[in-house]
Amino acid sequence: MNKLVKALEAAEGVQDRLSIMYDTLRHRICTLHYPPGMRLSETDLAKEFACSRTPLRRVLAWLEREELITSRQGVGTFVTTLNAASLAQNFVVRATLERAIVEIDPTTELDAASLRFEALSERCAELKEKPNVVGFAQLDMEAFDAFVEITENAALRDSGKSYYGRTTRHQLHSLAKDTEWCSTACENLDAHVTNIHSALAVQNLEAAAHYQIAYTRMLAP
Repeated sequence: MNKLVKALEAAEGVQDRLSIMYDTLRHRICTLHYPPGMRLSETDLAKEFACSRTPLRRVLAWLEREELITSRQGVGTFVTTLNAASLAQNFVVRATLERAIVEIDPTTELDAASLRFEALSERCAELKEKPNVVGFAQLDMEAFDAFVEITENAALRDSGKSYYGRTTRHQLHSLAKDTEWCSTACENLDAHVTNIHSALAVQNLEAAAHYQIAYTRMLAP
């Protein structure tokens, strides 16, 4: 029995199951496991998640609102391609939300947040020694998701993740084609996660926001 099946079986209620399905598909899209233009089979996904198409379509609707997929009537559901016209605007919104994350309902459990980044920092150091796009995509996403956990405002966390999803694939396409750039990106991620950990270790949320926004702006087109 794989981890996904175990997680779905252990879920408490419908909403938890939907969240697991959403997180799984979001992760696959944001890390290019499902590349832009790929057609998603509702039949296969419903079988994998052991659910009917009704709850699956609720999850797909969430992803479509976040511009990660698009549905074409009579054709199917596809992972969206990158939209250059809206990308720059999405990066601006993402950076604005990152500022809000440390200002609105910040968690009182900063020690726990610091420990999460300490663990991520150790893994980033390993990635820096052996750069690869898959590892970068995974750790970059985990680092962002750990950052949004600084706020206890669920709506803000969800919005932050939404705009991360709209922007992250921009750099992954380039990294997959350029080994040297991939190596540099892994080094930058390592430095970024180390900086966030240092800021959280002394409970300096202003510095944490500064580092996060600076990193995001470095990635913007």
